[in-house]
Amino acid sequence: MFVWLEDGKIKVAFEKEFAPEGAVEIEVSGLNPVPPVEALVKIENGQIIKKSQDEVLQWFKDEKMKMLKNYVASLLEQTDYVVVKITEAQVLGDTVLVEQLKQKYVTQLQQRQAIREWNERMKQAIGNAKTLEELRSIEIRYG
Repeated sequence: MFVWLEDGKIKVAFEKEFAPEGAVEIEVSGLNPVPPVEALVKIENGQIIKKSQDEVLQWFKDEKMKMLKNYVASLLEQTDYVVVKITEAQVLGDTVLVEQLKQKYVTQLQQRQAIREWNERMKQAIGNAKTLEELRSIEIRYG
């Protein structure tokens, strides 16, 4: 892949013949699918600079963390009504109702706690990944 700046924007060509003189060549073999160009390069002082392997890995980690956050939010959203009911009872100061709701929805509350614990383990695994291959092997799927 060849990248260059044009009118302050990063442009990309996959063939050298379509890139202007001075375009920066970026190796993308083995990166399937090819990531967005901002995963591989940065702009410093008006110049395109290749990111280091650590910077590329960090970009992918950040993306994986975003995916995890969205996925966990979708899992928790299914039982948000439980939290709302309990919170409303707490705001009203009805401690009896709070305890009744906690008993009624004990399964959902336990499920939410299990999701949060799994989320923390996933964040740790993503943060600890040392290579793109290791990071790709981390599947974001609960249960």
